[in-house]
Amino acid sequence: MKINPSGLSRRQLLGSAVAASGLWMMPVRRALAGTAPGRKFIFVTNLGGWDPTRVMASEFTNPNVDMERDGEARMLGDLTYVDHPDRPSVRAFMDSYGQSTAFFNGIMVPSISHENCRKLMMCGSTRQDAADWGAIVAGADGTAYSLPQVVAAGPSFPGAFGVFVTRTGTQGQLPALLNGDIFSWSPENITGPSSGAEQLMDQYLRQKAEGAAAVATGNDKVLRELFSTSMNRAQTLKELQSQLSWTSSGDFSEQIQFATSLLKLGVSRVVTLQANNSWDSHTNNDATQSNSWESLFSSLLELKAALAAEPGVDGGLTLADETVIVVLSEMGRTPRLNGNLGKDHWPYTAAMVSGPGLNGARVYGGYDIYYYGRKVDFATGELDDNAGTNLACDSFGATLLRIAGLDSEEFLAGVGHVEAAVQS
Repeated sequence: MKINPSGLSRRQLLGSAVAASGLWMMPVRRALAGTAPGRKFIFVTNLGGWDPTRVMASEFTNPNVDMERDGEARMLGDLTYVDHPDRPSVRAFMDSYGQSTAFFNGIMVPSISHENCRKLMMCGSTRQDAADWGAIVAGADGTAYSLPQVVAAGPSFPGAFGVFVTRTGTQGQLPALLNGDIFSWSPENITGPSSGAEQLMDQYLRQKAEGAAAVATGNDKVLRELFSTSMNRAQTLKELQSQLSWTSSGDFSEQIQFATSLLKLGVSRVVTLQANNSWDSHTNNDATQSNSWESLFSSLLELKAALAAEPGVDGGLTLADETVIVVLSEMGRTPRLNGNLGKDHWPYTAAMVSGPGLNGARVYGGYDIYYYGRKVDFATGELDDNAGTNLACDSFGATLLRIAGLDSEEFLAGVGHVEAAVQS
């Protein structure tokens, strides 16, 4: 991942950190001309490799793929998905939201290790400093939000964008820090200030920070602006405590409500969730995968409904009109069943994207007779095994960055994106 550190403005310096070696400055990229500002994202991660042939990959005519009995291909525009009587939520979701939904099939994940595949799908690289797509999107507009990206559950790879990423904590650490309960966690006998005293302290510090920033120059001015911005963000979060339920539960319904609150209150631009499904189906693949897909799409219906119930905050009719939902897993599963009626890890997978900025009702990519990913003409979105390009993790990520309104070349130099998938 290439990050160009040149051309920083004062606004781009806000949200940076101070390292022991001096001032460390994080570049923030401008949006591409003509794109919607501040498009929001919810990433729904699924641990373990799912079997795309149960929803996204209709391979009924492929003799080398064991498809599911009673499943059938169903078309919605140019999008074909697998319909099954045991998964009514899939059909309900596609009937309601298929026009703004796209599948990316045959994504090449050059690994079958859970940890490596997870990072590849989320970052396009296994490098230690690689940042995931959500962190990059959050950092691009980081100064506009108190908590640009919140990870409610699931994996996170902030890389160089760590200053923009917040975990809620499995033990309620973040709300405890905001409301002062954190003092009682100390083994020492520490008593926090009273509410009135804390308000006076906050007011004094904000005024001092703003005054100092107004007269400072050079790097000193940047440092003081950073402190002033941090104070304002902290005050915003304190004021919103009663309006936010800082969930520490893994329950997906609670995660949905939490994510919706963060977006509608303008606290965050990106939220990462984790679905509560079991995808590792080395044995009994059909039942395991079917139950997980039905559970996932039932939750996605709930997520869409929650977003649609809130008014938009950036010009959309509802929050759903402003929010892109990205649903991904770590890897795919083998085309044939093993001796235990299961399927093992496979380095080709699929992902789903739903929401604004996307040319939906379409499948991008596909599989050949051996269930390897086929090449795609990124300009048209059509399969082209001769002159096309492999749909890899990084090109999928570059496409997401373009949907977010970013110039993906700034972060993934030389990596193409599926131009046909991005609304002009």
